[in-house]
Amino acid sequence: MQGAPTDMVNFSELLPVFFSTDLPVLPTARAADLALHGAWALVLGAALLGLIMGRLPVAVGRLATVLLMGWAMLSGPMSPSYWLGLAFQSPSLTSALLCLLFLGQSWRQTSAAGDAAHCAGSSLDQRVIGLIPASAGVLLGWVLLLDMLAWWPVSVYAWGFSPAALAALCGLTALFWLAQGASWPGLRTSALMALALGLFATLRLPSGNVWDAVLDPFLWLALHAWLLQPVLRKWVARVA
Repeated sequence: MQGAPTDMVNFSELLPVFFSTDLPVLPTARAADLALHGAWALVLGAALLGLIMGRLPVAVGRLATVLLMGWAMLSGPMSPSYWLGLAFQSPSLTSALLCLLFLGQSWRQTSAAGDAAHCAGSSLDQRVIGLIPASAGVLLGWVLLLDMLAWWPVSVYAWGFSPAALAALCGLTALFWLAQGASWPGLRTSALMALALGLFATLRLPSGNVWDAVLDPFLWLALHAWLLQPVLRKWVARVA
């Protein structure tokens, strides 16, 4: 009598590996260094352009942004990325992609008035589309903050090194799109999240932990401000 095949996949043995955090896949040192400088260059460039947009001529703003990003890409202590990396580590892939998207949209801008009109016309739609992902990001940040304070019986941050956390975030990305009615604008938002997860799965940047790839402290605070923006506007208008 022929026995059972020996090359069949034993799912009972694969399941612990799927949830394991003991053997994380980390990025190479060279890739992590390049990603650190590249991410901070995008964040600093977007921050500078956002501050000077509409206050200086478009050409001057673009030149200043390019110079700052080039400075951030330098290696060693001469670069602001070096010191920002020592203090805050690396921005998340989500932050880097959002800043890249902002820079790309701003680069096509021809006038401050045209850009303001475009933002006014699309702000309401963007708020409705981004409400669910932004709320999820805020909730995840609070979970990780309480985990850092040892409020949970297990380490939530350590789960970020397991394949299960990546799979869960991929499933949530698809659910976000479905919750937004499977629409084209919702697909663009979900595609940004999927791109960040795809880059992480390929390159394991910035730290090999998926939580660091989708969220960082600055993005978390920005999500709070974005969600509370209507309340703050009403409060300022009431005070004024």
